[in-house]
Amino acid sequence: MRNLYTELAEYTKRPQTLVEARCIHASVELAWQFEKNKHDPIKYYRESDLYIFALTRYQMELRVNGIHGWYQQVIKEYKWKIGLDFGGGIGEETILASECGVDMTFIEVRNSKTMKYALWRFNKHKTRPLVYDEDYLITQQFDFVVAMDVFEHLENPQPVIEMIAKHTKYLFCNPGQVKYNWLYPQHVSLFSLEPYFKKVDLYLYKRR
Repeated sequence: MRNLYTELAEYTKRPQTLVEARCIHASVELAWQFEKNKHDPIKYYRESDLYIFALTRYQMELRVNGIHGWYQQVIKEYKWKIGLDFGGGIGEETILASECGVDMTFIEVRNSKTMKYALWRFNKHKTRPLVYDEDYLITQQFDFVVAMDVFEHLENPQPVIEMIAKHTKYLFCNPGQVKYNWLYPQHVSLFSLEPYFKKVDLYLYKRR
């Protein structure tokens, strides 16, 4: 089992115990900093390194809870070959899908600390996705799209969801887990998949 804390310790050249401690507290610090950066959230996402710590903890929780194994099992069952990781964070879903033989496209904020870490991880795991930034327009069809913890960060997410629905039959998303409270002020929009997708299983949705 891949230990994402060990990878982040290698990347940051810091002790793993210190890395794990920062991962635990990263969400609080992100919320603390967001107030003075909310006028330009993209700049905030680009400059803050705290996201790689918060997302590492989140991905470790998914791994421990068996979600990563479930995700790969679904990919294999459906025999998907082309996927898109939209707002892919540290790139874990891209790496997992690539391990299943999927040709992946990865989208993340240009020149962000998160993008740079994802690229480092792709190189480490010999993963070769097509990489684009936030200005990328979806024009091709994908067997599936991953958009976990993404839409709530967008000021106007519904047109983006509609665009994605035009280019895939299947979406991995977790709207039921999105929190709107003091700890997540960067979650600025409520969104609904209902007009475009219906739930199939856990985090898997199928286009209506």
